[in-house]
Amino acid sequence: MASAAPAAVKVAPAVPTPAPAPPPKSPTRNEAHFSARRFADAPISEASKQGIKHEFMSDVQAATLDPALKGLDLLVQAKTGTGKTLAFLLPAVERLSQMELVNRKISMLVLSPTRELAFTEEEAQTLIANHPFKVAHAIGGTNMTATANRIMQNPPRILIATPGRLVDHLENTPSFVHLFSDLRVIVYDEADRLLDQGFRKELDKILSYLPDKTKVRRQALLFSATVSEEIKVVAKGALASNYKFISTLREDEINTHEHVPQQSMIVPFSHQLAATYAFLQQDRILHNGASKAMIFLPTARLVGFYYEALSKLPKGSLPPFPARIRAADAFKDSKEGVLISSDVTARGMDFPGVTLILQSGLPPNSEQYIHRLGRTARAGASGRGIVILDQDESFFLRDRTIAGLGITPVPQAATPGLYHLTDAQLAAAAGEMATVLPLVSSETKAQAYRAFLGVYQTSIKPLRWTKEGLVAKANEFVRTALGWTEPELPGIEKKTVGKMNLKGIPGLNIVASPPREGQPRRQQQQQRN
Repeated sequence: MASAAPAAVKVAPAVPTPAPAPPPKSPTRNEAHFSARRFADAPISEASKQGIKHEFMSDVQAATLDPALKGLDLLVQAKTGTGKTLAFLLPAVERLSQMELVNRKISMLVLSPTRELAFTEEEAQTLIANHPFKVAHAIGGTNMTATANRIMQNPPRILIATPGRLVDHLENTPSFVHLFSDLRVIVYDEADRLLDQGFRKELDKILSYLPDKTKVRRQALLFSATVSEEIKVVAKGALASNYKFISTLREDEINTHEHVPQQSMIVPFSHQLAATYAFLQQDRILHNGASKAMIFLPTARLVGFYYEALSKLPKGSLPPFPARIRAADAFKDSKEGVLISSDVTARGMDFPGVTLILQSGLPPNSEQYIHRLGRTARAGASGRGIVILDQDESFFLRDRTIAGLGITPVPQAATPGLYHLTDAQLAAAAGEMATVLPLVSSETKAQAYRAFLGVYQTSIKPLRWTKEGLVAKANEFVRTALGWTEPELPGIEKKTVGKMNLKGIPGLNIVASPPREGQPRRQQQQQRN
């Protein structure tokens, strides 16, 4: 494989897609995850209807609205990107608007993973635009004193918080706990992801600070993409004994792992692109011109890097790449090709004939891993999944859900019908990639470097990295994986460093303004940290 000239691979980059748009006209459409129920017909206030831009409810919204409006506790199994945020915000806001609430108290608490918090707050702001409510957030990486002062001086009706930072406030901000004495609704958003990030103890501690739910009746809504035994334990402590379980997952989404063979490969960050390239070539050989692969990466910036690097391989005349905005449509209609994405590409779209799912780098969570895997082996077709991880990322394979999926290591020996990778093949692929890395723009590399810092900062705890270790890994990554050869590391704005919670950590090249490709470095005011 390594010695022969590789066959042409049609590559298309994918732009991360936003939350699904509402169905435009008819409830008889094919879009996944939407119901035939209209918001206009729902038993909700005009104030809420004016804050909703969609016409039709998603499946999870339609299934949960009525029981949630009745005040029932719910355990809801729903995939990311199916409208779950509005599913818990809408009924909670409706119920709060009909209650006599105590002034200057938090009435609704949403516990959310860091990656979801900004989107959740944006949705909440839109929904309550015509309600007399305020929403605020408490999140790690921000000034704790400033946040405490803002919340204590003008308590919001709705607080969206990460578990770790909320515990910090409950334990260290005077009188903060008293803000929850009239709490009426608590939401666990992406509960499985909260557990994956190691917040089990924090969730238990938060409950211990809240009023006894037998004395102050509050509604609890727990949303999770997977329902593991640990989720059930959390539900037992957080929900009423008569809670209702609702699942909007289809059978093929739940049991993907039962018919899709899965393999894992532990490869240093420096060789993950090469391993990806080698597996793409093997897939073409195995499928004889009908190879159709999807590559999922941790960040959109890394998508840009992979796309630029793979497109510069010396393969001869490559077919024209589709425009980025049309990448998903072009891939859907093609017989063979490669689509590269950082998220669950084109939610609601089916891609027939996908033969290989490559997940290179740490997936966001087990649910996202499974959903990506479900893009292959559809309608009785064959397919396979491979996840490529650095040794430090291998904890993902020990996740309770992932460990039960039957993932096997990629063998080194060649086996008919299976993917394999010897040290020699990996070295050969790395050699080919090394010839094209100098052709990738410095700006693309710099953006991928900064994105690496941002996304892996949210997983420091399970990675068992310190902040200093994160910076060291990123600095090694930009040189060995991205091919950065300039003496100085890519610059990062001071405010960006603050947002990453890396202020004062040595090893970063802090600049006053974002560097631009082609700008002389002497024009950038720099500061060594």
